[in-house]
Amino acid sequence: MRSKIAIVLAIVGLLLLAAGIGQRTVWLPPETLTATAAAPAKAVPLTVVDPAVLNAKDGNVTLTFRSKGAFQVAVGRERDVAGWVGDASHQTLTGLSDDSRQVNTSTSAGPATVPNPSGSDMWVSQDGGTGELTYTWHAPGHGNDWALLVFSDGKAPAPTDISVTTPNDNSTPWAVPLMVFGSIALVLAALLFLIRPKAAPEGGRRAARQPADPAAGTVAVDKIVAARGRANAPKTIAGTRVPARGQHDGGPAVPADGAGGPGEPGSHWPHADGTTSIPLAGAVHGLDGQEARTKRAKDNDSGNNGSDDTHHDGPDDGPDDNAGGGPTGSGATSGDAPKPGDAPKNEDTGKSFFHAVSRPATSRKVRWGAAVAVVLAAGGISPAVAADPTTPAASSTASSTASSTASSTASPTGTATQATTAAPAPGTTVLLDSQLTRILSAVATTVGTGDNAKNAKELDSRVAGSALAMRTANYKIRSQVSGYAALPPVANTELLTRAVTTQPSWPRAVMAVTQGDKNPLPQLLTLVQATPRDNYKLVQATELLPGQTFPKVDNQGSAPVPAGADNGLVLSPNNAVSALSDVLVKSDSKWKASFKDSVFVKAVADYQAELKKTSPDATLVFSHKADPASLRTFATADGGALVVADYTFGVDITPKTDAKLQIGPEAAVFTGGKETTKGFVQTFAEPVVMYIPPAADKAQVTIVAAGRGLVGAQFK
Repeated sequence: MRSKIAIVLAIVGLLLLAAGIGQRTVWLPPETLTATAAAPAKAVPLTVVDPAVLNAKDGNVTLTFRSKGAFQVAVGRERDVAGWVGDASHQTLTGLSDDSRQVNTSTSAGPATVPNPSGSDMWVSQDGGTGELTYTWHAPGHGNDWALLVFSDGKAPAPTDISVTTPNDNSTPWAVPLMVFGSIALVLAALLFLIRPKAAPEGGRRAARQPADPAAGTVAVDKIVAARGRANAPKTIAGTRVPARGQHDGGPAVPADGAGGPGEPGSHWPHADGTTSIPLAGAVHGLDGQEARTKRAKDNDSGNNGSDDTHHDGPDDGPDDNAGGGPTGSGATSGDAPKPGDAPKNEDTGKSFFHAVSRPATSRKVRWGAAVAVVLAAGGISPAVAADPTTPAASSTASSTASSTASSTASPTGTATQATTAAPAPGTTVLLDSQLTRILSAVATTVGTGDNAKNAKELDSRVAGSALAMRTANYKIRSQVSGYAALPPVANTELLTRAVTTQPSWPRAVMAVTQGDKNPLPQLLTLVQATPRDNYKLVQATELLPGQTFPKVDNQGSAPVPAGADNGLVLSPNNAVSALSDVLVKSDSKWKASFKDSVFVKAVADYQAELKKTSPDATLVFSHKADPASLRTFATADGGALVVADYTFGVDITPKTDAKLQIGPEAAVFTGGKETTKGFVQTFAEPVVMYIPPAADKAQVTIVAAGRGLVGAQFK
């Protein structure tokens, strides 16, 4: 029965172990799944990869692009990519199918060619390749609204052979339990094969039995009796018998004829009641011949070896463990025994009785089965389980395969670190610091080139507004008037702070505070992106006024402040701009108390007073008008607002009767002459940055930065 149970356990164990190992090997699901995108029916210049694709499987996505020619992959916010694409013809990868084996796509009709998107300020990074490009996605900043724009040059078709690889859930939670349970079953099977428990004695003590075959049993008994007799035979001295060990002194005498004397084979020791006691060590009572042999064999099989304690049924006490007795009456007589000297035989096997009753040898098949079970169990208790696949290492840089030659644009520089995808914060800044640093570098390089060449055409790609007007005029004046001061250079070497709008629509504005080696004072640089396909341009450059500090702004971005409402400010931006115009013109303006004392306001007043003093024969009219289109606002951290505005400072000079006005060399560069009797008008660009505090502070408006430069003059 135990063997059958062991076999069943071994089979079950092997099946469980095989199932567990199979789950981790043969039946192990693939580590990754690859989805492919269907190509559009008609070639398109742009391909957009939607955030739904990039955010699949927690952003653990690797994309492979294939194309016959060179192409680029740009990273940007979804709204920025959508803004740049506009109404152009394009394909969009909208997401993955439920089984992650197919990329869902959509196609939009529109113009078949667009300007080259390469190098746009909208892109956080840009990579390129030829033939095939493997791109491992990693979000470059906070939020999960990032997208990719894939293109060639705006005219050639964009790559549409795109595949998306994502990690697959190939966990096998039942593999280890199956292997453990299988190993346990194999161990139990091995134990059942190798270990046979002792048979429990019946009734606490088992009755001794004789062999069932009188011939074989008697020979065995007589042999043992003879051996015992020789050892325990009483010694005689001069005809006196010495009692054997365990025999009472008053016991029966040994027969005089010597028949069967003590110590002789086949001898018997008669008792007083006429029965014969056989002093057999470990003799078995109650059975004859074959029954005794069967009992001995069973005892040996069960580990007993025939050594159960026996008891003596005779009237006299024999030695411990040697007191034996034949059955009462005359059931066993010398006439039933084989002849002395015959070897004891086992009737069934023909082998020596003592050999037959020893422990039987374990069969070779059983031993091999047990060994195999132990080996399998030993290997299954601590199974070697393959580690769960890890997700592909995130990388923001694409790598080309060996079959292609890839080129990559420079990655964004700066201190911005790449972060994992997260829920977008309300009012996310439209530029990362890395983008802003790259933009400032491009602006500074462009302005430096124009300053060195004194050529305003060099500025067109990166300069506009009052910044362009002032530098264009400065170049012109310096080309004809030696010693005329140059404008301070635009620096990007140290970004002190910045205010970046969170306004998603266009135009967008950003202000950066920088200071270079050649800048004695920090500069406030205001940049504007007019449309999605335009790059940021420097529209205003002013120096921080002495004694002023730049207000604190939120690092997550500065929301624009409506210009027409005060929104909890001491003045609305529009009212503050108008009030400053009045203050700059009138020394007794009603708005004067609304502004802190400012070196800028004082400088304007002093300049106007000096012109009047030096022009006694002329009538002068001053004006300071703000351009509404130039107004930019940024919320500050304390609830206030920064306001950027470009003013035009006009000086209208009309000579009195018969007077002739002399024109300075700087103005003469624009008028073409140095004298006039009709009068002339000079125009200055006057960029201003002011801070409007919250109404709760009950504070005054502060002029943070300002500048002035001659930009034109003309005769009346």
